Amino acid sequence: MTRRILLALFLVLTAVSCGTSSGLDDDQTPRSRYAGTQGELAVGPIPEAVVRNADGRELRMAIEYPIRAGTYPLIIFSPGYAAQPQSYVGLTSHWASQGYVVVKPVHEITRAGSASADVWQQHGQTEWRNRVRDITFIIDSLDLLEQTYPELQGKIDRTKIGVGGHSYGAFTAMLLGGGRTFPGAVSYADPRVTAVMAISPQGPGSVRGLTEESWAELSKPTLFMTGTRDQGTTAEETPEWRRKAFELSPAGDKWLVIVPNAGQNTFTGRRSALGEPPPADSTLAGDPPFPDPFREPLQQRRPAREGVAGSRERSLGSDIRAISLAFWDTYLRASTEGRTTLENGAARGVEVVKK
Repeated sequence: MTRRILLALFLVLTAVSCGTSSGLDDDQTPRSRYAGTQGELAVGPIPEAVVRNADGRELRMAIEYPIRAGTYPLIIFSPGYAAQPQSYVGLTSHWASQGYVVVKPVHEITRAGSASADVWQQHGQTEWRNRVRDITFIIDSLDLLEQTYPELQGKIDRTKIGVGGHSYGAFTAMLLGGGRTFPGAVSYADPRVTAVMAISPQGPGSVRGLTEESWAELSKPTLFMTGTRDQGTTAEETPEWRRKAFELSPAGDKWLVIVPNAGQNTFTGRRSALGEPPPADSTLAGDPPFPDPFREPLQQRRPAREGVAGSRERSLGSDIRAISLAFWDTYLRASTEGRTTLENGAARGVEVVKK
């Protein structure tokens, strides 16, 4: 009898302990999903996935997914020009830890030559159509992806698909959401896409075939994110120019987020993102090599160059993670808390405009 009483007390205390600790930090304050810190779900990485379909089409990609059993919304994130998927792991692993499967394709540079600004300016419809096709190939191949990588089986919700991207990837995402290029008002829209996130987006310009009419059919819920230092490769690609994508898009579930002091590379998590001179080991667009967290153990990574700028940069990264997660939650999870976080973005020091 005594043993039964003790066992019952143990089970009750265990249940109470689990219930109170699951949503609290060590100081017993509630954890916020939008604090910009890593979520509670352990993340499984597939750093070099390859999918081949019956026609022989092959695409490389990196994948991050919650290890815990469950079905999760899908985010396909298109990297910037010549960027590798691991460059965005600080952002995408955060989404995965909060309950998303994230797939990042490796886009090929289809023109011969180095990854230079000159080659970037020469890209035309063939190149950006190929990037769109990479995204649609992933959506078409979800069954094959789960067969090839059993750890993904049953984890991807095919009815909730977000497409995001940074810089050239933002252009790719906007096209899939309904953006058109001219001449010809060519549409690349995919009806299976639920929501779009364009980080460092493009405004009108003949190089990409974008006119003031290009966003008229962008009907998907879209988050446009830029920064006050988000300067592109030419003098015309100013932060104000990037806001044109939002201004020219139709009203209805469109959000513009402006992050103070954020440059284009702030959104990748790379150093030297706040306007300071790049370090001597710069390799691409003024950035130092980005450590690959899948191959480089945490304790062996290079220490960050901390200081006032480093502290500011970490704070910006937290804001970017929080606001981006709130957008995905709003439109891929129908979260009222996510919408409230978006609407209250000014409380984090970022400017948020909705139409």
